[in-house]
Amino acid sequence: MELPEVEDNAEFLERLMEVTSRSLPQLEMQDQYTIIKELGSGTYGNVLLAEHRERGMALALKLMPKERTERREFLREYCIALCLSAHAGFLRTLPIAFESPTHFAFAQELAPAGDLCAIGCPCVTPVPPQEGLPEAQVKRCAAQLAEALDFMHSKALVHRDIKLDNVLLFDCECRRVKLGDFGLTRLEGTPVCAMSGTLPYAPPELCLLEASETLELDASLDVWAFGVLLFCLGTGCFPWDVAVSADPQFEEFGAWQNSTVPAEAPAPWRAFSTAAQEMFRRLLTLDPNRRSPAIEVHKYLTLVWLASSLRDRPQSKLGKEPAPPAIVSLPCQPPVSSPVSVPDPLYSFSSVSHMASPPPEAGPLGRQPLCTTQ
Repeated sequence: MELPEVEDNAEFLERLMEVTSRSLPQLEMQDQYTIIKELGSGTYGNVLLAEHRERGMALALKLMPKERTERREFLREYCIALCLSAHAGFLRTLPIAFESPTHFAFAQELAPAGDLCAIGCPCVTPVPPQEGLPEAQVKRCAAQLAEALDFMHSKALVHRDIKLDNVLLFDCECRRVKLGDFGLTRLEGTPVCAMSGTLPYAPPELCLLEASETLELDASLDVWAFGVLLFCLGTGCFPWDVAVSADPQFEEFGAWQNSTVPAEAPAPWRAFSTAAQEMFRRLLTLDPNRRSPAIEVHKYLTLVWLASSLRDRPQSKLGKEPAPPAIVSLPCQPPVSSPVSVPDPLYSFSSVSHMASPPPEAGPLGRQPLCTTQ
């Protein structure tokens, strides 16, 4: 069943959340799972590496405390994650969800190589921070994430939290990456308020909101964050602290974007080839109505992106310019993720099963070491 209209998607999601709520089992986690270790924690709760006691199957359990999580909030995240599992570009959410007296919980696959916040970590790549990943790895990430976002946006969903922490790795060469964490995901057209803690990934139209103002969600917000993420992967740095004119690096970028005559790119952007600069200018257009869709990066995959691919990388590409803030200064949350075959939940309610036990076709998974961020 295709979901072309926002209204249809909203109705479908509401019905799926209702079905899920009615069938959500109650159990004590320790009765079904052996907890191995904590993978991560945050305001949402925590993620645990667990093993099913009977089947010996390893998985990630996302626990959300009831004292801080509304039932509807849990159901929305789980149902959206389950539906998006129909696409290979998203972290697979298993049809395993339950509640205990104190928590809501659902299961996801394990990503053995950590997340993109491990940039500069030897487990992922030998390059140091503030230099970025090799071009081949940047392009692999770009191609896969663009396809994932294209699918998500075709379903009128906006992720709202595109960042290094939420891109999970299944190998050290980025041959298989997936987008995860749908706690902030909403349907297009949903009004959102100003962000309390603005990240470098936020677009200018969101950064400029006053406390009492709202903005209707649009796919262009994800496209902007995607462009910032690609800059991070190529350079090991953020392009700015916040996308407002008070930030000198963003102000310089804005002047370059608005220039009506050919002009040299600001210093941080000279790490990229002319073709890649054109790609970034399209992804990071200041007017959200004129931003290119994420999938357009595929047009540039055969072209050279990094200037270092054309010449030896100089000791410092920024000269006397102030260096952009390093990625490693950002608090990163360890990932969740493990390949398990589950029914496609996007096209029928009958395929959605909320079980305390793993699906029969899921075999045991090896517990591979996760890459930890510094």
